[in-house]
Amino acid sequence: MCSNFNKGTLLRVPVTPAGAAGPLRLVAGGLPNIDDFSFLTPWSDVVFVAQNGSSSQNGPDRIVVVYPNGPYKAVLTSSDGLASPSATAVRGDRLYITDGGVAEPHDAKLQTGRINIAALLANAAQ
Repeated sequence: MCSNFNKGTLLRVPVTPAGAAGPLRLVAGGLPNIDDFSFLTPWSDVVFVAQNGSSSQNGPDRIVVVYPNGPYKAVLTSSDGLASPSATAVRGDRLYITDGGVAEPHDAKLQTGRINIAALLANAAQ
């Protein structure tokens, strides 16, 4: 996978049997300011995307779950305390989010929360 911050896209880059990059495929669009992403599990195509709207003043500060066939939904927003989310990491059933604190009051921090992996994977199958 790769993302394009300016175009708001998440792209899949397949690897051919020869080990070369295959043709890019759009997984999801309309996600401005994708700063970083991480996979739900090492064997899953479900992705957590950090959208850092504060870095460009052009979009939301939120964490979005993106499913392999394109649908996505916000799971955390600025109303949950996000402030310039810049990266996500998954370890077991925990999601870690770095907040850059770009906007006032410039409160950079690391947030964490528990993930319901079974529920997210069940939604991916639909």
